[in-house]
Amino acid sequence: MPTTGWTDELLNRMRKAGDPPADDAIAETYSLGQQEQVRRALLGFGRNSDTAPADLPPQLQRYFEQTAVLPEWADPALMDRGHALLGRYQPQIVSILLCASLPLCYGCGNGAQVLYRSQRLTSGVYRRLMETSQFVVDVLDTGGLGPGGRGLRSAQKIRLLHATMRYHVARLDNWNAEWGLPVNQEDLAGTLMSFAVVIPKGLKRLGVDLPDKDRDAYFHIWRVIGHVLGVHEQLNAVEFDDGSALMDTILRRQQSPSEAGTALTKGVLDFIREVLPGPAFAGVGPTLIRHLAGDKAAGIVNVPPADFTKVALQLGSGLNFGYGKAGDTVPLAAQAASELGLIVFKNGLLLTNKGRRYEWQVPTGLTPSS
Repeated sequence: MPTTGWTDELLNRMRKAGDPPADDAIAETYSLGQQEQVRRALLGFGRNSDTAPADLPPQLQRYFEQTAVLPEWADPALMDRGHALLGRYQPQIVSILLCASLPLCYGCGNGAQVLYRSQRLTSGVYRRLMETSQFVVDVLDTGGLGPGGRGLRSAQKIRLLHATMRYHVARLDNWNAEWGLPVNQEDLAGTLMSFAVVIPKGLKRLGVDLPDKDRDAYFHIWRVIGHVLGVHEQLNAVEFDDGSALMDTILRRQQSPSEAGTALTKGVLDFIREVLPGPAFAGVGPTLIRHLAGDKAAGIVNVPPADFTKVALQLGSGLNFGYGKAGDTVPLAAQAASELGLIVFKNGLLLTNKGRRYEWQVPTGLTPSS
């Protein structure tokens, strides 16, 4: 789709659109009263080659069969090239997710309302952030979309999570219809672009200027995942530049301050402070968010001011990197992002899940299961 196709008329229509295959499967599950049975059945259903449990409700069984098929336009060669980026830049990718992708999403005031009300990220926030990081690794890991991988199943479960949120949040007395349908197609597309577009741009902000072929291969993987996640084909951009234009359009339309967005971002900042080694690193989160997401986006969600001088001292004394001047923001940010990304999976997993892998669960309600 050309960049001129991202019109207000289209996106207004998509704010009212959900995801019928997933929505119908969840509605049937609740009508049969089988939500807890389904949650338990899907816990061990993690690899792409696993057969769906036989006792799932009929529409859910069909959902898993039909949505596990990659689109005919999926290019294996492009996907292989894109997968290779995770091995090179995993710490940076995780840090960009936390410090750019998520704050930009939370700065979209209408979309932030559903996340806030669902409690998926405001209750058990550390677990939710680690689940999201685990999902990114699942889909980007080499072979993650192949038979032995976990990317397809993770994406299918997240798609059902979105449907569950729509099912419950739309029924809340305090849901304002002016915010749009909960987890609507415009918000889904914006979230997808926060991975497909924001992460390559974030790498560039950290001094990693990807060749166009690598950037486009990475974008292609997320386009495939967007298909599996149920993003409408009209909003699943084909090329990076169109995706970037879509992201800019959605931000223009949706960025606005909200109590929900501020609370969600505070959860990210609290998480970063918790996983980094000691209180001396409290300034890393705000500094990276402002460097990667920009001052405008950071201001919308009330991120404290950046302080590169403080971060330079932290990096030099606390982590013994000992290089970079206070004004040399790219090397300093790159070092901080690398350290944060590595520690998220070391300390973050230990802190929140005793070092075990995270498995996405389809919740039985708005509050997460223990």
